Amino acid sequence: MTPGAERTIFYVADIHGSDVCFRKWLNAGRFYGADVLVIGGDLTGKILLPIYPAPGGNGSWIATWRGRQVQLETRTEVDGLIRTARDEGSYGYVTTVDEVAAIQASSALERSTFTRLKLDALADWMRLADQRLADGSIRALVMAGNDDPPDIDAILATSTRLEDIGGEVVEIAPGIHMASVGESTPTPWHTPRELPDEDLGGRVADTVARLPAEGTAIWNLHMPPHATGIDAAPELDGGLRVQYDSGGEPRMRPVGSHSIRRLVEECQPTLALHGHIHEGRGRYKIGRSVGINPGSQYQDGVLMGVLVRVSPTSGVRDVTFTAG
Repeated sequence: MTPGAERTIFYVADIHGSDVCFRKWLNAGRFYGADVLVIGGDLTGKILLPIYPAPGGNGSWIATWRGRQVQLETRTEVDGLIRTARDEGSYGYVTTVDEVAAIQASSALERSTFTRLKLDALADWMRLADQRLADGSIRALVMAGNDDPPDIDAILATSTRLEDIGGEVVEIAPGIHMASVGESTPTPWHTPRELPDEDLGGRVADTVARLPAEGTAIWNLHMPPHATGIDAAPELDGGLRVQYDSGGEPRMRPVGSHSIRRLVEECQPTLALHGHIHEGRGRYKIGRSVGINPGSQYQDGVLMGVLVRVSPTSGVRDVTFTAG
């Protein structure tokens, strides 16, 4: 625990349903000596993995995993694949050939099935968090990001130890406050929580206006500001294919919010914490403001994070990037 009025925050974002990353986050407070744990959006995963009986009725199952079809001979192998998939943020689903065909034929059925699996997995996380953090010595704060369906809000509310801070201003310690907004600007994937840039800027402005005028102000914004280095993402064509330069490297371009950049320039928060761009690990400086994106490698089961020690009078005292 950090002595005195200072606090050490362990911040991550974009864990996208990875069981192993969530467990590591729960353990990070004691491992790193952090007072406050934060997940800055995108809690849920992106991939539905149907597992269904193989043709021929021989008692085996098949699934398409990592781009290739695999055959599973026993229920033990099925359960093993489900565990592996969950660690990488995918949702294994034992089903039938007929249901797979129905899901493929109906986007509504696919969406409802996928959402149900997300909610069930998130409910398991809430129960685990309540067990692991039961003594209350470490505070745990989470918010939804642009990829998270609105249905998860009710699940987050069931936890006794995790605080859903999306759209809220909370006191981290006397003289240290944090404002949080999880929405993003529009993406090519049309995710659930997107807003036009100016509307997102208005929402951020309304939220941060509730911060006290004095002390250390932390902006926990899932969306990064434009052209800050931490918002560089691969350029895509109309078919969502990555574009490469003559050297075979992905062409990167800034995709951050212009409105958020203007607000950071005008308001000068002490610290800004961002996610959203998995490749954007790093930090920026705009005037007095320090901004950070820990990046994300959830598919590999690696928890990318940042430890930030903050003071109510001296602002950001120390920044340490972590991976583990």
